[in-house]
Formats: sequence, structure tokens, C-alpha cells
Amino acid sequence: MRKNSKEEAGWPMYKELMQGKGLGEKQDEQSSCGNKRADLVFIIDSSRSVNTQDYEKVKEFIVDILQFLDIGPDVTRVGLLQYGSTIKNEFSLKTFKRKSEVERAVKRMRHLSTGTMTGLAIQYALNIAFSEAEGARPLRENVLRVIMIVTDGRPQDSVAEVAAKARDTGILIFAIGVGQVDFNTLKAIGSEPHEDHVFLVANFSQMESLTSVFQNKLCMVHMCSILEHNCAHFCINTPGSYVCRCKQGYILNSDQTTCRRFANSQPAHIKL
Repeated sequence: MRKNSKEEAGWPMYKELMQGKGLGEKQDEQSSCGNKRADLVFIIDSSRSVNTQDYEKVKEFIVDILQFLDIGPDVTRVGLLQYGSTIKNEFSLKTFKRKSEVERAVKRMRHLSTGTMTGLAIQYALNIAFSEAEGARPLRENVLRVIMIVTDGRPQDSVAEVAAKARDTGILIFAIGVGQVDFNTLKAIGSEPHEDHVFLVANFSQMESLTSVFQNKLCMVHMCSILEHNCAHFCINTPGSYVCRCKQGYILNSDQTTCRRFANSQPAHIKL
């Protein structure tokens, strides 16, 4: 895949999804989210470039995703924020205990119809939505943390640095672009490998084609949640494995799990 063109990088992936190839086939079709422990936060682009009909399609997509999740305080907790020029926290991870309550809240959402501050929305999720005060479970419990972000436009702020910070804390980010979205921006947001976490569809009507893909992605086994990884700071899920990662200012020791201070260092990781 060439990386210097949105069409060259994004649309082949889109075509594979439309043909039922690639991503959906890599996972077990029998995957189930029964008893899946996860903290999932939807981040929804509610900018003026999203018209009323398309905004309703985004809400329908979210409700479709909710159908295969086992939602409850001890299994999957769901939060949602939408953004334009500002952030509106629709509900936090601690707000609802039943799927029906989450569905009603999604259907009641109102379109903001302002700017596109994508980086600000990710920063809010990192600092607030995934805080224990808002219902996120402590890192020591090794509960999977997931962001699913849907956007149709070019951000009016920087996204790469804040998205990297979120990923470095162990948050798994799925980036969904609709229409004429810069594919490199999506890759700057989404987790690696990009072919498993970054998606591009032609229009909002095509979003429903991703539902089964996300059923596989969200319901699959994530190693950080089931293994005693002993990562001192953060455990990062990778396909079939995991990596340990350290906070800013630390690097991994030779045991590949503990961290030590290192002046002017960046977050480091070593694949196990």
C-alpha cells in the first residue's frame, strides 16, 4: 500500500470491506461479547459538515454496535461525547447500567453543527472520559479501554500528538472516516496496525457495512485483559500479543516490563 495518497491508501481498504474480504475474515465469526469487560467511549463528529440525515445515520450505526455488546457495570461500560467547536459529554462510563438506557440516550442526541475540534475531543476523552471519577475502571484491573471515533472532515486542530498520548496509556483507538477525509489524519489517530483500526467508507450510508467488522474487533480476546502481563505502567494490546509501554520520562528495563526514569526520554516499548 502506497502512503502518499488518500485514494491509494484508503479506497483499496474500503473496496475490500465492501467485498467482504480482509478485515472481517481475519476474525472468528463465532466471536461473542458475552461477559466482555471493556470501557468504550464513542467520539462523534457533530460538525456543520455533517447534515441532518447523515447525523441520524451515525446514531443508527452506534445503536447497531450496541446490539452485540454486553452492557453493564461489571462488563462493558459505554460513554459518548460529541464534538464540534466545543465538547459535549452526552453520557459518561458511569451514567447508564442497561443497554436500553444507552440506546435512548443516543437517539436523543442533538446535532451541534459547529466546527471540527477533533484533537480537543480526544484530549477530553484522555483526561476526563477515561478518569475513574467518570466511571473508568482502574488501570490495575486491566480492563480494555477503547475509543471509537467517527469523523467526516479535516480537524481544525492538531490530532497526532494527543492521539499518540492516548494510545500510549493503553487506549485502543478505532478511527472511522466518512467521505473526503484525509487518510493520513485517520492513521495519525488510529491504533496500529492501521489495517485493523483505521477505516474509510464512501458515505454515511456505508457505515452499516462496518458493523460486523466491529463485532469481531470488539469481541475478540485482548491479551492485556486476560494475562498477568506485569507491565509496570501500561499494557498495549496488539493482534494476538501485547507490548509494555512506559510513561513519558521513563524507559523499559531489560526485563521488558518495569520502567526507570530517563531524562528527556519518550515513551518506550518493546514487543514481547
